[in-house]
Amino acid sequence: MSDDSDSGIFTLATQGSITFVGNVLGKALGFAFVVVATRLVTPSEYGIFTLGLSIVMFVQGFASLNIYRSVDYFVPQFLSNSNYGQAKKTLQNVFLIGIFASVLGAGVVFLAREQIATMFNEPRIATILTFFILLIPLQTVFRTLLASFNSLKKMKYRVIIRDLLNPLGRTIGAILLVSAGAGLFGLIGGYLLGLAIAVACGIGFLVYEADWIQTEESDSISNRSLLSYSLPLVLAGVIYSLVGQIDYFVIGYFLSSADVGYYRVSYLLAANLLIVLSAVTPVFKPMVAENQFNTPLLEIRYQLATRWVTMFTLPVAITLILAPDIYLSLLFTDEYVVASTALVALVVGFLLNAAFGPEGMILEGLGHTRLTLFNTLVLVTVNGGLDVFFIPRFGILGAGIATGSALTVAGLVGVVEIYLLRSITPLSPRLLKVWLAIVPSIVVGRLVVFFMSGDLLTAVLLPLFVASNYFLVLRVARGFSDDDREIASRIDDRLGFPLVQFFLMPNNR
Repeated sequence: MSDDSDSGIFTLATQGSITFVGNVLGKALGFAFVVVATRLVTPSEYGIFTLGLSIVMFVQGFASLNIYRSVDYFVPQFLSNSNYGQAKKTLQNVFLIGIFASVLGAGVVFLAREQIATMFNEPRIATILTFFILLIPLQTVFRTLLASFNSLKKMKYRVIIRDLLNPLGRTIGAILLVSAGAGLFGLIGGYLLGLAIAVACGIGFLVYEADWIQTEESDSISNRSLLSYSLPLVLAGVIYSLVGQIDYFVIGYFLSSADVGYYRVSYLLAANLLIVLSAVTPVFKPMVAENQFNTPLLEIRYQLATRWVTMFTLPVAITLILAPDIYLSLLFTDEYVVASTALVALVVGFLLNAAFGPEGMILEGLGHTRLTLFNTLVLVTVNGGLDVFFIPRFGILGAGIATGSALTVAGLVGVVEIYLLRSITPLSPRLLKVWLAIVPSIVVGRLVVFFMSGDLLTAVLLPLFVASNYFLVLRVARGFSDDDREIASRIDDRLGFPLVQFFLMPNNR
């Protein structure tokens, strides 16, 4: 293994693990907000909250021009060449353009709020949008801050503002406001409070960590290059913001606001399968941008990242597929068990999408943003078309099938494009072992669900049995690589005890 490869793998593992821990924390706190919301307001009120949130998030993706996605493409390249003035100018332009455009977008939503409420036949939407539009500029600044920390490879700050301050402030604020009698508006106030706290702290962290922001003079950059890269991503961002949201729109049109609430919790639960993939992608894109012309190195890292993502996603997916009713009832109340079939359909789709690895970040890191736009069009077209076909016939199960199918198709298209461009594939012999090793865990998991009495006990023991059996089979089948062993060794060195190597890969030669 070359020094560059070794360094890159270690960076991917260490920074990715920081992001992963943050994702777990953020998901837990995020679920705390949903658990609070589903217990303090009715399913109908939670459905209205979801519709309002979906509307402003869709507009935010359009109004912000999605220009923040150019930050972690250009800034890493400038920093690697010590062009701090150009890096500073890039951040300045992105912040200014994004904030100005998002404020205009918020104004448009405010003026159109009555028409939007009429479209969904829900008068209360007009009222909540009056307050929810503040989310549009706040979210734009927030995402730009996250992209800035990705560029600096300082994931601890990303974790603090995204996975700790934002969900914690949101949950505590919602509890206090709803308990004080604010009801639905308490949820909105809590959501805005958490984001505002995260943005304020994120700005402070960025100025503190990137001292060149204060000391360096801004150098001119090619705005044409910035816009050329960003424009397809602007359109892709507008379209991609429909993913997930389009389900809520179509459900709200054909069904009831309560059905929107039921589907919302199943979507949130299934989206947890992307927790490992989303831990890798913030680190992966800057690494690709820095090594665009080293195709062998890119393939090594792509295969490694894909195997890691698949390896740690499979046990979670199988757990949810085996006992969807149990987790929905325990986490959200028995009313939400009706979403169990939709949950299974979504889990399958998210699993297959995650198993393609960070293919989207490779395309963006190589500068192929037009392909990103095309893939997003494919994703939304398939999702929307199947939504309109399936939801009137199968209800929220139809929405789950539509989204799961769209995620699978879009991920596969990205993999094919990368192969045609660079002859790079995520497939490897060890990846096959990762998939085969889950089969015994499925059998063990079925037995646990069948024989175990008590939902709480089953919910606790099922993931333990599935995961432990899975990694035991991988260990016996020698499914771990030299790269895995090197990373495990470094982790154990920090722990002062060979814990990871002992459990996962002893004598794996």
